[in-house]
Amino acid sequence: MSTFKQQAPQSMPASVNCWMTEVGGASTTKLNRTLRDERAVDLQRAEHDLLESEGRYRTLFDLAPVAVYSCDVSGVIRDYNNRAAELWGRKPERGDTDERFCGSFKMYRPDGSFMPHEQCPMGDVLSGKIPWMHDAEVHIERPDGSRIVVIVNIAPLTDDQGEIRGAINCFYNVTERKRAEEALRESVTERQRAEEALRKSESELRLANGELESAVQSRTAMLRHLSVQLMRLQDEERRRIARNLHDSLGQYLVSIKMNLDSLSGSAAPSQTEALADALESVERSIVETRTLSCLLHPPLLDEVGFASAARWFTDEFAKRSGIEVRLALPDGMDRLPELTEIALFRILQESLTNVHRHSGSSSVEIGLTITENQALLRVQDFGQGMPARLMQSSDLHITNVGVGLSGMRERVADLGGSFNIESDSHGTTIIVAFLLAGGWPGQPEGAGAKLLANLG
Repeated sequence: MSTFKQQAPQSMPASVNCWMTEVGGASTTKLNRTLRDERAVDLQRAEHDLLESEGRYRTLFDLAPVAVYSCDVSGVIRDYNNRAAELWGRKPERGDTDERFCGSFKMYRPDGSFMPHEQCPMGDVLSGKIPWMHDAEVHIERPDGSRIVVIVNIAPLTDDQGEIRGAINCFYNVTERKRAEEALRESVTERQRAEEALRKSESELRLANGELESAVQSRTAMLRHLSVQLMRLQDEERRRIARNLHDSLGQYLVSIKMNLDSLSGSAAPSQTEALADALESVERSIVETRTLSCLLHPPLLDEVGFASAARWFTDEFAKRSGIEVRLALPDGMDRLPELTEIALFRILQESLTNVHRHSGSSSVEIGLTITENQALLRVQDFGQGMPARLMQSSDLHITNVGVGLSGMRERVADLGGSFNIESDSHGTTIIVAFLLAGGWPGQPEGAGAKLLANLG
């Protein structure tokens, strides 16, 4: 085998059989003929290989999942695959000079404006305005009026000197993806709107809650103030009724008793028994009137102070109830502020009433401790105890001498004191403490008039 140089800068191997004959030019002729035969065989083989390659290329070209088409330098469409025809919705004639740059019916930019064919990305690449195009968005309208969104990628085809001889465009349909993206954007926008509305609602709710809490606190404070004022009015009314019972009814009963006493000495024997019964009834009425007057508001509380009023009340309570009362008071106890003494006495009244009505205890211990800056009252029974729900409830029982535990709490809170209850199956203990330092507010004059003015 020998190697022969062609005019082109390539070499081509050929198998040549060389032999010499006696005729001078005949050997050269045979050599040339053999060489031509070998070259013809090689060309046929190359053509066959080229056809096979083109067949494979065409198969791949048509089976490609993306749309592909090519144009010459003037923009005339030279070839396209089946996917391109599907996306265009038509099959333009290959090589038709009226079909240039793109086989679509119409094109639009992403902003919706119309895009002439010569201004499409393929035209810009072929004209050299741009070197290539990567992932550009183009909207295609088909002959039936439907539109799709495609992404195009264009590369120029150049010769050995780098001159543009055409271009190839690979594009694919992203309509569903764009719809999904748009739906996602709308969903995100809706979510953002919902979140903003929620934040606004939360802000409005916080504002409303703040206003409501402020209103509730204001109303609660007003109700507490009214409750305290009503208790003070109640104390004043009790004092007035007690004074009237003592000064008016009590005096009338004493006068009747004196008249009955004077009549009993000169009465006929038949009237003596009736007068004795009447006199006994009047005496009982006097005692009951004085007792009722003292229960409403013992004059000792105003005249002497809490200690004397407490001793009298506990003695009377023990006589009426049969419950043993052990009272411990400081020796030589001085007077306390008026409102403090009234509060201590009313709490003592209410506590003993609860013991008598609810505890079942046979005895009760009461102690008052006075320090430099504090007065502490402790009332302890040894009964069945108080249910926990009742201890925490503000809707407690109402008695004839107050408004139960809630009334005690209001009295203590009004004077800045502390109120505690300890209760179990062995009994209940009420502990009340009032500060004695820093000055105490006196009872305002005309409390009833002020309250009526506020209510009005």
